[in-house]
Amino acid sequence: MRADRVRGAPGGPARLTSAAFEWETATRAALETAMSTHPFNHTASLKQAVENAGPGPCLAHVPMTLFLEPSFVAQYILTGSLYALSMTRLDSDDTLCIDGQGMLILSVCKDTYQQLGLVGRPCRFAHGASGRMGDRRSGAVSRYMIQLPLSDPSFVPGKRGYERARQCLTAWDESRGHGGASWPCLFVWTPPAPPNASLARVWAPIAFPEKLVDSSYVRPVAPATMVHLYEDVWVPSRPTAPVPEEVGLWLEWAGLMALPSPRLRAFDRCEPHVCFYDPPPMSSPGACLHGRMVGLLPPALLAQCLHIAWSWAETHHSVAALSVSGFTDTPIAWQSRYPGHALPLGRGAFAGPAPPDDGDTAATRARKVRRKGHIRAGETEHGHLRSGENGYTLLLFPERCADHPAQVFLLESVELDTH
Repeated sequence: MRADRVRGAPGGPARLTSAAFEWETATRAALETAMSTHPFNHTASLKQAVENAGPGPCLAHVPMTLFLEPSFVAQYILTGSLYALSMTRLDSDDTLCIDGQGMLILSVCKDTYQQLGLVGRPCRFAHGASGRMGDRRSGAVSRYMIQLPLSDPSFVPGKRGYERARQCLTAWDESRGHGGASWPCLFVWTPPAPPNASLARVWAPIAFPEKLVDSSYVRPVAPATMVHLYEDVWVPSRPTAPVPEEVGLWLEWAGLMALPSPRLRAFDRCEPHVCFYDPPPMSSPGACLHGRMVGLLPPALLAQCLHIAWSWAETHHSVAALSVSGFTDTPIAWQSRYPGHALPLGRGAFAGPAPPDDGDTAATRARKVRRKGHIRAGETEHGHLRSGENGYTLLLFPERCADHPAQVFLLESVELDTH
């Protein structure tokens, strides 16, 4: 469940949400849909080894105009899913990203926005103090967000909006120096799945245009993979799903194992005034296989991690967990349900895969989209200036308990309410 859906939930807004599922095939599809809404994943902690998927992710110094190059857009943005993230700080620098749906998102400081010449909107999390006592959120705006729909059919060379964006971004590249290639960015591209392929590729190499990107400034950045077997740690004594009241204890266990924390050692005797950890019920000393990946991890790779964890739990009849944390300095934390709508540029069309099902019929969704007030600006922003949380944890129990049918549990961080 995403932040923009939680805000109106019964009981008021929340920081964390959880969902429970039964052990069936439809659950895997629902989990893959939830995982696909998190585009920028940095660390994955899987209690099972995951093999590298081959060359693909890279770090390149590129100009901003690369993302408007027609050949690059046609090959990598309109085909498959391209994820790009600038290696800059969100709290003090200008940042950019491409979210896998063909949206170029710029989060810029106030001075840059006033000089750039493109229409954007104030960031929801970048309001300073107003000067009134106790008011720290309704003052002057320090950052702005600009969105360019690269996959929109109307955002093409020759159109007024496209030419305006190219002119502004070209001038911005020239003012930054370094020959225009002043943006160090992480890239990963997931190609479209072949029709008859049993397993789709999670990524593929990217060939940058030589006239825009110097090949000497491009280097592969494979995710770092570490596998370790931890012995004498607290683990579930049997693979039976806990009752809903105890799920939080096992989610805490999964978070500590992802670190990993010395508090999980069965022989740990930490001073209770410093730290105290009580293992969950139905746990006993045992061994845990911990696989960890660090890098730019596309949702397709994490979907394969889910398949591995699911198969491991079924085959070995043991508990499996997947913990994922996102990048801190990303302009957005989730993909938008309605990419391209309510923007100054483009006409709101979307050339990529269909967005996740939100439970509405096509007529209801079209009526909501026409009513611009339904599309809340900033619904996908990353609240680094407030909390910086972004990620989720999955728990898989192959046996169900007698009191509740749920065997799969998902916890997502939805940060702060942004009303």
